[in-house]
Order: sequence, then C-alpha cells, then structure tokens
Amino acid sequence: MTDATQPPRPRPSALRVPICGERTSLPHHLAAAALAFAPAGTAEVADVEQHLRCTLQHHSTGDHYALVMDVGSTGSGAVWANWIRGHQPSAVVVLLDCDVTSLAPGREPCCEFAGHPGAHSFDITDPFGISGR
Repeated sequence: MTDATQPPRPRPSALRVPICGERTSLPHHLAAAALAFAPAGTAEVADVEQHLRCTLQHHSTGDHYALVMDVGSTGSGAVWANWIRGHQPSAVVVLLDCDVTSLAPGREPCCEFAGHPGAHSFDITDPFGISGR
C-alpha cells in the first residue's frame, strides 16, 4: 500500500522508450527562413540548429522532427523541421510547444511540439543525452 500524499516517482530508465535519433542536415536556405520567424534582431545564424536529429520516440514510419530554433518567449512555440528518411527537410514551420509536464518531482516539461506522436520527451531515453531543448 502506498501513501497517497507521496509525489509520484520518475519513471525508471528501464521503462522509458528509446529516441529515434534519425539525422539529416538543414539546407542553408531553410536556415535563413528559420531566422525570419524570430523577432527582428533577436537571432543570428549561430542560433539555428543545422545538424538535425529526430527527437521523437523511435518510430519506423512517418516523418522525423527536430528543433531548429526557439523563437522567443515561452508559449510562442519554436521553429521545427520535418523530413522523411533519406531526405533533407523541405520547409521549416513554427509549432506550439507541448504543454504536458511530468508528474515527477520538478514537473519536467515536454520538449516536443503540441500534438507530437509518441511519448513525451521526459519518457524518452537518449543514450547521447542531447534530445529535447
């Protein structure tokens, strides 16, 4: 029997799901397009992630997604790229942030976009420790 007043425990890493990790690069013209989403004078080329890695739960079908750049304040979303395996992204888009937080102490927010498929970032294991934002 557990005490209902105790906070829930974080998921052990053995219960987490693996990250996808599919890689591609962002074409230069899309890096410039990403900058256009930032408020004037607040971002530069160095702020744009050009070496992309899918941060979603491991999947064998569907698009891959990677964060390209934050666009400003919390709640304003971020610039994301999506692509299919073997190809580079063809566009960048601003997607709102996922608003789910973990039940674990510290209430870690999900680092994905709203409506993303698969597990939330706090339930994904990344052996390289670079997923999320």
